[in-house]
Amino acid sequence: MCKKLSLFPMTRDQVAMVRYSSLLHGFDLLHCFVPKFRKQIAGADVSRLDGGDVAGTAITTYDRELLAKSDVIFIDYDERISQELKVYQSVISDAEEMCKEIILSNRLKQKLNTESVSWPKDPPRVEIPGEDILYEIHVPVITVSTHGFYTDQFAVELALRKHFVDLGYKVSQIGSWDAGGFYGFSDVPSFIHEPRDAYDKALQFNQFTKDIISKEQPELLIIGIPGATMKFTNQVLQGLGMLPLIIGAAVKADISVLCMHYAEYNELYFKETVDSFKFRQGTLLKFFNLANSSAMPDMTTDGAKLNYTDLDSDFVLEGIKTDVEHGDYHVFNALSSKSVEAMCQAMQDTLTGNVRYMR
Repeated sequence: MCKKLSLFPMTRDQVAMVRYSSLLHGFDLLHCFVPKFRKQIAGADVSRLDGGDVAGTAITTYDRELLAKSDVIFIDYDERISQELKVYQSVISDAEEMCKEIILSNRLKQKLNTESVSWPKDPPRVEIPGEDILYEIHVPVITVSTHGFYTDQFAVELALRKHFVDLGYKVSQIGSWDAGGFYGFSDVPSFIHEPRDAYDKALQFNQFTKDIISKEQPELLIIGIPGATMKFTNQVLQGLGMLPLIIGAAVKADISVLCMHYAEYNELYFKETVDSFKFRQGTLLKFFNLANSSAMPDMTTDGAKLNYTDLDSDFVLEGIKTDVEHGDYHVFNALSSKSVEAMCQAMQDTLTGNVRYMR
């Protein structure tokens, strides 16, 4: 019997969960809660929160009585919704009183400086092999990377999963965000984020991936890579692209997708990005998601932070047609069903057109 799942406070990644709720594994989506101070949007479709196609699921103002009907609540954090921790803590307290299963995202756990006693739990730390070795991964590998926050990366990961699962392929997956367990796949293990040697992390991630392949025997592996691929500016470093570099060293991808903020890029920018991927990660970058958001340095903080502007799919798709000089590179929008389906089909054609990849 599936558990009844509610979400709070409806971050962008949680909207992606709603869009692909048909893929939930052992859970049925019940409520999409927003804080009470956002009650003016109650009843609207969740697409109001990410600017994508209508999803067919309504936003609900948080209510204790409605929470009582849930088995599980998954609580995420987004400072653009609220930086006041009491907004999140009050919902946690209500759920504790009702003995509900509470799952906190890592973003929220870091803010609360606490640990969730519930799932998801990381698997035991992988032991480093007795000798320095990288194991071959003998299935096609797709990676999904990002230029930063609010680029709809998790939506791309789920879109790829749905496409290939619907075709009958056996898919293993490692997700960039904490919600993979809701869909029956693994999250990137916590040791990737620990302050440890990059060489050690690469070996361990390679072993972690090999173990998944050995256990699940998939026909395809999709890896969502956490962390931005590069700095935004010298003031906004975004980890300097170290996590993608480590994972790229651990597992060689056959083909990659990059999720980017919307801007009026030119063909040279795409070419230089492709060349950079080939040099840094040794992978073929063929697909670019332009998200329903743009990012600019916040000059009120002397550029130390970024300001994000929310857009909608219609605007982005029109921009791709008229303002983005992308040449032959495949540029799409993850929150437009037609656009993302075309990307998935092109991905399938690329993989099945090469016997090295898939049949």
